[in-house]
Amino acid sequence: MTTPLILPDSKQICIELLGLAMPDVHVTSKLPEGRALNAIMPAVRVLRIGGTSDMRGWADPASRDRPRFSVDCYADSEGAAMRLALRVRAEWELLPSQSTEDGSVTGISEETGPQDRPEEANTGVSRVGMTLGMSVRPPLPTS
Repeated sequence: MTTPLILPDSKQICIELLGLAMPDVHVTSKLPEGRALNAIMPAVRVLRIGGTSDMRGWADPASRDRPRFSVDCYADSEGAAMRLALRVRAEWELLPSQSTEDGSVTGISEETGPQDRPEEANTGVSRVGMTLGMSVRPPLPTS
């Protein structure tokens, strides 16, 4: 019996690779609330907001996931949040051909560049976000 091909968790691959590229930044999909957020900044939150997959067959190496992510960058000032977003954008460009044990990034896209996404006033938190995409394939089977 053939084991079905399961597409990788693209969000986790994204978080892992960005976290490795920026060890001084807290990269996650879930942020703490209130003052706990201030304590972990700078931070990047990655949320999957859609995307599609190509499943050409259970064992076809061309099968891939193409997620879209909302990527929010949090810092203690507007300038710092924008610089963090620009840094994420630069690291994003380097993701193709990088892998984790769960899958490999085969391509990237940028749908919207960095833009202000204001937080509540007087929180001491500034946020800049963008919409990014990638193409991820499962690890190739070993012979």
